[in-house]
Amino acid sequence: MTRNLIGPLLSQSSDGIYVIDPESGRILDANQAGCAVLGMTLSELLGESVLSLNEDVKSGGQWSDIARVIREQRSFTFVGRHRRRDGSDFPVEVVTDLVEHDGQDYFLSVARDLSGHQRHSQHLLDNDLIRTLLMNESSDGLWDWNLEDNSLFLSPQWFRMLGFGPQEIATPTLKTWSEAVHPEDKARVMATLSHHLKGNTSRYSAKYRLRSRDGEYIWVRDRGMVAARNDAGEPIRMIGLVLDISEAEQRAAQLMEQARRDYLTQLYNRRAGYEQFEAQLAQCRDKQLAMPVVMLDIDHFKQVNDANGHLAGDQVICQLAALISAHLKGDEQLFRWGGEEFLLLLPGLSPEQACERVESMRRALQEQGCDIEGSGRLSVTFSAGISAYPQDGESIRELVHVADAALYRAKHAGRNRVIMGESQLCSA
Repeated sequence: MTRNLIGPLLSQSSDGIYVIDPESGRILDANQAGCAVLGMTLSELLGESVLSLNEDVKSGGQWSDIARVIREQRSFTFVGRHRRRDGSDFPVEVVTDLVEHDGQDYFLSVARDLSGHQRHSQHLLDNDLIRTLLMNESSDGLWDWNLEDNSLFLSPQWFRMLGFGPQEIATPTLKTWSEAVHPEDKARVMATLSHHLKGNTSRYSAKYRLRSRDGEYIWVRDRGMVAARNDAGEPIRMIGLVLDISEAEQRAAQLMEQARRDYLTQLYNRRAGYEQFEAQLAQCRDKQLAMPVVMLDIDHFKQVNDANGHLAGDQVICQLAALISAHLKGDEQLFRWGGEEFLLLLPGLSPEQACERVESMRRALQEQGCDIEGSGRLSVTFSAGISAYPQDGESIRELVHVADAALYRAKHAGRNRVIMGESQLCSA
């Protein structure tokens, strides 16, 4: 008499129950509660998938990793957020089992809505109300380190932030965390932690990269403090929060890079050029290589602007930058030094080779000119002066001074020519 009870009873469950295709993550069936909590009808829900409903599963690759773990463990618990039809989200604990029916594998997920009430967790080390609130409501990853046995409690948010299910790492320790810190950051972070444990700082705070489940690194801001000491004053417990700041770091890096680039040509600007110049010069010193330095200037640029407008002048600058860039090899670099002036570094070339290279650029520009929108092809040339490390100087200032003086002589000798050092004309 009880054989037909499972289906009707599950349909009346207050938890959302979903049948999922293991390969695609597509929703194949759901009970009434599963539809209601998402604000969807069953027909609407059948067009959705794990990727569209789960805020914390963001790529097909991540879903493939999770599906593989479910197959291996046959049961998997995931704490995350489900997205409703109206775009809002709510916290859930999802227990997914691998099931078989008529020779076909399926994932059966039971999702419990965690919003609106306190959730009891078997992972809690004590009944601290503040910690429970933080674990359930904070978007940060909570950690609690027991220094006496080196055990480490990590909240579901910590696991979710790094793409793990909360039960994938059964007994995390300090090593679990420290091995995930980027090798380039580890010494600095461990020193910061040690300073706090020794009482040298009132709190621990560090920004570093942490390896996620897929092997990629995310930027985090980690803060914490010693919460308990023994009778001897030695720290025995430390609590903290980790916040994912990857988006902010990426945005900051983008803004920093934009500040280093010329808005028109996207070449490094003069400020960034000095940094790159110093780095190239240091490498050439270490490797005992020569490095020609070239100053280029567009001839009669004011006349280009006056006759054709500033937009035409911008097009000339961009096309010259593109032409020269197309001739570059290896570590050679071009910078927009200001206005219509460019600086070119040719590490590893002899002065004679630099002359040949710059001459080929000069001839190419003279032959092809620049295509100006609305004005057709415009005849454009440039003049250039070349200095060379080490014979013309060993500092940026000396090398730029000699190259600039050579450029001045090229201009006054009739323009559309390349001069090296004191007076050597590169043109054949």
